[in-house]
Amino acid sequence: MPCEKVNVMSNAFEGKIAVVTGGTSGIGGAVSEELLKRGATVWVIGSRQESVEKAKKSLAAYPKARFAAVDVTVGDQVKEMIGTCVRVDGRLDYLFNNAGIGMTHPSRHLTLDMWKKAVDLNLWGVIYGIHYALPVMLAQKGGHIVNTSSVAGIIAPPSQAVYCATKYAVTGMTESLRYEFSDQGISFTTVCPANVATAIFGSAEVPKEAIPADEAARIILDGVEKKEGLVIFPEFARNLYERFLHDPDLKERFMLEYAKRRNAGWASGVPYLGIPDDMLGMK
Repeated sequence: MPCEKVNVMSNAFEGKIAVVTGGTSGIGGAVSEELLKRGATVWVIGSRQESVEKAKKSLAAYPKARFAAVDVTVGDQVKEMIGTCVRVDGRLDYLFNNAGIGMTHPSRHLTLDMWKKAVDLNLWGVIYGIHYALPVMLAQKGGHIVNTSSVAGIIAPPSQAVYCATKYAVTGMTESLRYEFSDQGISFTTVCPANVATAIFGSAEVPKEAIPADEAARIILDGVEKKEGLVIFPEFARNLYERFLHDPDLKERFMLEYAKRRNAGWASGVPYLGIPDDMLGMK
């Protein structure tokens, strides 16, 4: 009789201290809970007190959960958050800079306020986290910073100019830091999700290829445990990225077709967010 595969939970995070921004819902919420399951003390950070209170209820079974409402676009609030974590728990082993917003929108309709909102949250929120966490980790001679980018931070889909601008910046910044601090005990990981079934889609239909947030969290933590520099998921997105690297002509055909379909979606009033199976099979 074939043996059934058993998933054994890693103890690599047991006793560690972690901060997760955007930690009250979506991917961040799932990462927070998975870290708690694996024995970490987790500072679950939300942008609003309302979301923090909701997370407190859903994570009430975990005594190592700590909570705070922090606007990561405000540097002083991030500084205070890191300082409080270290003061209470003595150190900071992991910082997950996960807070962010999605933006798929026709570029001709973008406003400067939309650009600023995305840059402030998706990029400056990460910069502030790194700026205040890195000295702590250097002083304790160890730590790991995990920055959530996106597949749109390594591939540039049409109608995502704002999102790509912020996420490419996060990807490049994280890779540079990873090399710079590789011999000083500080690890850096860039997380590049494709579609994950979270509230990021708002009122739009969740694409059928989207994976559950708890599955995304397990993939992320498995990659972080291995100290991988780049974690791309789901599998179709990783495969697509690798195909594009080896076949630039395929990438060009794919993106031009994607642009046609997205532009048609905007024109019809039905946003085109997912990737249909026939496009994934393009040759």
